[in-house]
Amino acid sequence: MSQDFSAAELTGMRTAHTSHLQDTYVPQVYSRTFDAFGQEVVTYTDGAVADCALDMRPGSERHGEDSTKIQYDATLRIAITATPDVKDRVMVTHRFGEVLATSLVYEVAGPIQCGPSGIQLLLRKVET
Repeated sequence: MSQDFSAAELTGMRTAHTSHLQDTYVPQVYSRTFDAFGQEVVTYTDGAVADCALDMRPGSERHGEDSTKIQYDATLRIAITATPDVKDRVMVTHRFGEVLATSLVYEVAGPIQCGPSGIQLLLRKVET
């Protein structure tokens, strides 16, 4: 059963969602090139700083037709206007308005989950 929301309802949900994003992150956009020897070189370019909500509780979910199990270390809620890609990384720089001594870097661990009010990413910690 699908739920159709009015424009006012969507606006209200999105406003409520973004008002609860108390952390800050920098999207790190994936790209790859090849060096002179034909070896792949992967880089991540920092995007614009944005608000987010990091939940550091690990978990697992099953996805796809074959119910592939995805283990994740955290989830990240971001604005519906964001344009993440499953190859990107995120660097969380602030928690609850406070600068982190060491930023937390995560890669996207599963499919991007987009709802009517925002986007949720399943994350796996990257050791830096």
